[in-house]
Amino acid sequence: MSGIKQTSPAQQPSTGHIGKTFADSMPNWIAPVRAAKGSPNVIVILMDDMGYSDLGCFGGEIDTPNIDALAGNGLRFTNYTTVPMCTPARAALLTGKNPHSVGCGWLSHNDPGYPGYKGEISLDAPTSAELLRMHGYATMAAGKWHNTYDRNNFQGGDTSSWPVQRGFDQFYGFMSAETSYFQPDNMMEGNQPAQVLRYPEGYFAPDDYTSRSIDWISQHTTASPDKPFFLYLAFQTPHGPLHAKPQDLARYKGRYDAGWDVMRRQRFDRQHSTGLTEPNAGFAPRNPGVPVWDDLSADEKALFARYMEVYAALIDNADQNIGRLVSFLRQTGQLDNTIIMLTSDNGANAVAGPGGVMNLVGRRVGAVEDMALNQRLLKEGKVGGEDTYICYPTGWTQVSNTPYRFFKRTPMAGGIRVPLVVHWPAGIADRGGLRKQWVHVTDVLPTLMSLASATLPADFKGYRTRPLDGRSFASLLNDAQAPSLRDRQYYELQGNRAYISANWKIVSLQAPDKAMDMNNWMLFDMANDPAEITDLAAKHPEIVSRLVDEFDQEAGANYVYPIDLRDERRGLQLPPYELDRVQLPREFFRAGQSIPSVVITPLIADRSYVLTARFDWQPGNEGIIFALGDRFFGLVLFVEDGALHCIYQQWHNPRTLTPIALSAGAQGGRKGHATVSLNGTRHLEGVDLSPTLMRIPSCGMSIGVSRRLAVSERYEHRGAFEYGGQIDRIRIEPGAMAPGSLVEPSEEAFQAKLRAAAAAKALAPD
Repeated sequence: MSGIKQTSPAQQPSTGHIGKTFADSMPNWIAPVRAAKGSPNVIVILMDDMGYSDLGCFGGEIDTPNIDALAGNGLRFTNYTTVPMCTPARAALLTGKNPHSVGCGWLSHNDPGYPGYKGEISLDAPTSAELLRMHGYATMAAGKWHNTYDRNNFQGGDTSSWPVQRGFDQFYGFMSAETSYFQPDNMMEGNQPAQVLRYPEGYFAPDDYTSRSIDWISQHTTASPDKPFFLYLAFQTPHGPLHAKPQDLARYKGRYDAGWDVMRRQRFDRQHSTGLTEPNAGFAPRNPGVPVWDDLSADEKALFARYMEVYAALIDNADQNIGRLVSFLRQTGQLDNTIIMLTSDNGANAVAGPGGVMNLVGRRVGAVEDMALNQRLLKEGKVGGEDTYICYPTGWTQVSNTPYRFFKRTPMAGGIRVPLVVHWPAGIADRGGLRKQWVHVTDVLPTLMSLASATLPADFKGYRTRPLDGRSFASLLNDAQAPSLRDRQYYELQGNRAYISANWKIVSLQAPDKAMDMNNWMLFDMANDPAEITDLAAKHPEIVSRLVDEFDQEAGANYVYPIDLRDERRGLQLPPYELDRVQLPREFFRAGQSIPSVVITPLIADRSYVLTARFDWQPGNEGIIFALGDRFFGLVLFVEDGALHCIYQQWHNPRTLTPIALSAGAQGGRKGHATVSLNGTRHLEGVDLSPTLMRIPSCGMSIGVSRRLAVSERYEHRGAFEYGGQIDRIRIEPGAMAPGSLVEPSEEAFQAKLRAAAAAKALAPD
């Protein structure tokens, strides 16, 4: 197929000519590309880590009346599959291609040097925004991006994968995996950091994304009423940290006191009675590690129920915002001819384990959960507030994924079966209908292209485009009996693999702390066991063997190999060409926004370093010299009451170093490894600041001011706490890595691997 291809004015045929005078000349107007008459607006709403049963219209008890209304006037797809993690799912959704084939087989946090894992969408795969814009659409994106390689996610990086460069006329949101809902970091306005010091009281990020979207649509409707728009509204909801507005949280108090065993059964029964699950889907046993609710202590029940209340309130908030958006579309007369698709990037998350976690940042760096502290925060009503970073226990994860087993990161149904709601009054007559045909995430773009009369160009930006992997399901919108157009699909994430062929599915689950087992396949009969409860691999080894061969062919064609089962630790490693660069000392200045965490992390993560602060102090000067990280894990240097204060913040267990009295004039220096000097005089030595800083939290480093959430409660009441004197610069000189560090491979190790590969090749038979 060939699409609409715009050419320069010099290339387009001219009906006019240029004479020496206006009277002697004939104009030549080149009409812009316009969408086909009557083309629908398109809104794709992507939730984040939301399970199959969390919405009311999919069997849940969470209040989602606005989404339920979309389903009641549209369609629910009950056999929609995605891929089991953020970056790959978004890449598949936006390109209609399998994620490995476009370089997004894992997260955007590292580039191991293999084509399937570059961390951002390859340039020969046009995104939905690029394709629809080519066909006359305005394009907008708000919320979470997470499709840019970390080392390109700052000023001066390669911006070719940023949202504006990938087809969006407007972008407002954050670029990374997660951020606070109350004080979000790494927020961007188009290609520029958002100019916000601190977000005001009552701010909540999903509200902001929705307001920005409504504002864009309002301006667009006024200025270009004949031009359709495409909005990609990517809520971070309900990805951790689980945060909730107090008024939303209050409505859920006590709703989950019955516990996860009871709530899962209730959801399961509602699903069966309304046809949301296959009639022969069994009630799965508890996932490994999930305790019996009745065996928990009273304190555990109270805390765990509160975790789920926060989760529910967060989804409730997203529903309210969707209601605001729909109401505006109705007010402006655009609702009927707007296609709204709502789904989730993957199934619910199990990152917090059986007991949940109050501070996920701390757990990631080795901190031990303090149950007494958690109970105190519960009693004080702080769970779900801005100074917690919670994720709920895996018992609730399984409730979210009812009726399916397992969770995000795995290709079991709990990781890849999620809701899909499609609403389009002008194009769907079967209001409230169910569609049980198999639809996959890569099918979304081909469907939108079909409905928008868009085609795939043979080449794009100098690259030959590859065919889409997805298939349009437009035929299903008004024909409940239309056949499903797919019968097979591969999956791979972090070593966990699966392959579906007709009614058979093989699955291999891997532990990141063990050697890869290429042969530990399970087999499920999807026709008779859609909940994937009974493993039939031992009974049908010939089927397993056939499907493994088919998986291998698909894996080879889509750049799945080499399989890497490492977890987030691989995100700490850098390509060899970056190693010399991160060894360079860096200097940071007061002007500008926060320095992103991806810039700071390699300089100090799990290594010795010298951090020097040069500033002038005069009596009366107070404020932040630098703030690194955030409340959950960070380091801050500030002046108060004529003394220099340094706090190594580990959430509610800060290590406060002895204040150092200041004298007027130029000041200098905080040296790492807990040796603190002022003007060449050592004041403190041997202070234990372990565990060492690894991946810096989202807030990066601010100079001369406290941005977003204060690192320390000590000065939180002082707001931005801007320093009143002069700050010349902050300098970081990276030193030696800790022995055996996981942070980055040495150049020597990389060269050794090259030599070993060359030797193996030399010994291989011809």
